[in-house]
Amino acid sequence: MKTSDLTHIALGTAFLCVAAQISLPLPVFPVPFTLQVFAIFFLSVLMPPRQSLMTVLMYILLGALGLPVFAGGSSGIGILMGKTGGFLLSFPFCAYLISWMHKRFDTYGYWVGITVGLCITYTAGVLQLSFISNTPFRVILWGMLPLLLMDLLKAIAAYTVAYPITKVLKQLIPSTSAKEG
Repeated sequence: MKTSDLTHIALGTAFLCVAAQISLPLPVFPVPFTLQVFAIFFLSVLMPPRQSLMTVLMYILLGALGLPVFAGGSSGIGILMGKTGGFLLSFPFCAYLISWMHKRFDTYGYWVGITVGLCITYTAGVLQLSFISNTPFRVILWGMLPLLLMDLLKAIAAYTVAYPITKVLKQLIPSTSAKEG
């Protein structure tokens, strides 16, 4: 990896750590409203797939090692094995997929990546939450639909902010448009 790749990953990880701290506990949901999903979508537009993947993996590693980077300043392996762990552990796959689809198919690819990525994230998250809480999968899934709608709004916001930035970056540094992850 080049120094510039490592720098991008470090900056992306820092952004993701800060975004996760913007968290609102929701009274009826076991999963808080955070901006970490926004950050993942945003970074997936700006970064090549490998950088997106490495950024989110670094975020999870920092949290697993005890740094308070997860929502609400939480950390540790217990979080990854707890009620939000399935969501967190699916994020690297989601980030890679969205970035890969966006880099290959532009706007259409982003939305296909978002759709498939959110399906993966919600399936993994709800499965783990269902197992831990001993609640039927379908009950939790129905309860999570309002959060899914919020995540779709985050996807719109992330694309609205990130896409113009990619156009400017392609003009400033033409080699980044050909760079693949």
